[in-house]
Amino acid sequence: MKKRLKILVPIDFSKASNEVLEFAFHLAKRVDATLEVLYVTSYDTPPLDFPSSVAIVTDKNIQLARGRMNKALESVRKKLSGVLDRLPDVQTDIEVGIPATKIVDIAERDDVDYIVMGTQGQNSVWDRFLGSTAIGVLKYAPCPVFVIPEKAKYKEEMLLGYATDFSSADAFEIWKASKLLQPLKANIVAVHLSEREEYAEDKIAELDEFFTENAPNIDIRFYSFFSENIVEGMNKFIKKHDINLMVLYKPKRSFFDKLFHKSFTKEMVRHTEVPLLILNEK
Repeated sequence: MKKRLKILVPIDFSKASNEVLEFAFHLAKRVDATLEVLYVTSYDTPPLDFPSSVAIVTDKNIQLARGRMNKALESVRKKLSGVLDRLPDVQTDIEVGIPATKIVDIAERDDVDYIVMGTQGQNSVWDRFLGSTAIGVLKYAPCPVFVIPEKAKYKEEMLLGYATDFSSADAFEIWKASKLLQPLKANIVAVHLSEREEYAEDKIAELDEFFTENAPNIDIRFYSFFSENIVEGMNKFIKKHDINLMVLYKPKRSFFDKLFHKSFTKEMVRHTEVPLLILNEK
């Protein structure tokens, strides 16, 4: 029997994380997945003379979190009960520790297929850990990660933008990424990113021919653009082609070793208006 997909959804009970939950419910319906909704509470640290207090306070926080978790799920289910013909199965998990680290640990422990997380919100992972720890989620997550900007909405007609560099991401790598995206049942627009103007038509023609002959069932189109500012250029491309999910694929050998540095990821997370999907090659 085929294993059902599982989606991990870290939340912090903010309004923004409620929107992330809504997106995750829609995504679970689309790919026929179950949801694991995660909240991570940090350790309270009273004076070391009273270590027993740590356990008491932490237990109280966990009990409070369970109530807030049930309330958040009840609100989303009520909102979507007339929208989705079937609501996904949901399990909940409350953990203690550093949120960004726990996300990776739980994803590995529970063999999840996707992580869906937000970019903003009161006490959110991204607000508090948008430095090296949060970047570590993208770098070390054992599965693709959806990053959902505040107020971003799920769209049933899904058009994926796929960012690549034709000089280093060859047809085989693009094909591998497209296979990872198949459960989403979406059309793909692949875009060649460059910080300088260059001729890419030959490479586009080569890729068109490769996919026509070897993967005719994959609906993918190829474009190129240049911009002195990659983030600004990417957002212009997103708006021009009405893309509603931007895919960033990070093969082990590619220009993404440069592009995926900390500042680029932070800028995309902060300034994009559409969800991002980060794919790491394992």
